[in-house]
Amino acid sequence: MQGPQTVQVGRVTAVYWPQHAGPAAALARMADAEHQWPGLTDPSDYRIRLVLAPSAHVFDSVTGGRLPGWGAGAAFPATNTIVLVFGPDMHQVLVHELAHLALRRHVRFVPRWFDEGYASRAAGEWKRLDALRINWSLVRGRAPLLEGISRELRLGAARANAAYAFATSAVLMLERLGGDRGLEPLVTRLGVTGDFDGALRATYHVTLEGFEEMWRKDVRSRHGWLLMATSFSMFWSVVGGAVVLVWFRRRKVNSARKEALDESWIVPKEPGATS
Repeated sequence: MQGPQTVQVGRVTAVYWPQHAGPAAALARMADAEHQWPGLTDPSDYRIRLVLAPSAHVFDSVTGGRLPGWGAGAAFPATNTIVLVFGPDMHQVLVHELAHLALRRHVRFVPRWFDEGYASRAAGEWKRLDALRINWSLVRGRAPLLEGISRELRLGAARANAAYAFATSAVLMLERLGGDRGLEPLVTRLGVTGDFDGALRATYHVTLEGFEEMWRKDVRSRHGWLLMATSFSMFWSVVGGAVVLVWFRRRKVNSARKEALDESWIVPKEPGATS
């Protein structure tokens, strides 16, 4: 296999292996295009290095083995570098990683859950399946804290998928709190202070702990339909089981009474009756 080559498209330098020259050029054009990012108004005028790895093995090598094995993309804001593994969802993954770079150009530090939730929101990755993942997590008693979400984003694919869904729901709630301006007030404040709790206080007049409580209640009210259905199912299962148990016990008692009557009760003979 020949070594990697490069192609320059506007402000994007794409690194690719020869068999993927066409996709690399197309992705570079997409990365170079102007994008509208939630809460950000400044144009994207910085240079980007885009690496299109031909396999998961090469992706792991290029990223230094620092990412979970199920990952399909990675962003390194310090060097404005994006690494993708060749696959069917490259375009959406690219938008996700570009959102990471755009956000971190304006904000020095954000919690991991906000970083990933923001990128998922920007890439339009919220789907009905994500709501279902949240529902199943709630049924299993897992309405996590935001700090826990940040940890689970690094775990196995199943846990991470649910964590991404929770993180996105939290960012969507922050966007709703911003009204017509969406995330802009919060992101602007973060760009100035770099203090997430302080930015929440100044923007929404709520602490991080207070927002977390609001968000957890919102998640349960919006996405707890499966939990409610399961609770009703369990309730009626218990009721049904109790009814069946009572019926069996009553049947047993009645059966015992019948046997006692059969053994002790003698039908009196009527006058003129024959035996």
